[in-house]
Amino acid sequence: MLQFFRKYSEVIIWNGALILLGVMNVNDTSLCLLKNMGITWCPGCGLGHAIHYALHFEFEKSFQEHILGIPATLILFYQSCKSIYTINKTTHYGPATNTKNVS
Repeated sequence: MLQFFRKYSEVIIWNGALILLGVMNVNDTSLCLLKNMGITWCPGCGLGHAIHYALHFEFEKSFQEHILGIPATLILFYQSCKSIYTINKTTHYGPATNTKNVS
């Protein structure tokens, strides 16, 4: 079981983040550590809400919450797909990188 989590940890983290941000209640929930500690301002404030709105195709609300919400959502999707591809490549098709004939 531990080997499973080691192998798929990156996939679990990226997809877990997408799921968590997609199902969170934006009216009651704040995932910001600084806000939860009582600090009122941080540069990423609203990014989680912006990602939530982008995942629900509410791009105008996403842009209003944080200007980088849509790019951050695309990066999360990219990282998720990349980690799945890398695991499949190394598991089924040999090493992800070829070190033969490297000088």
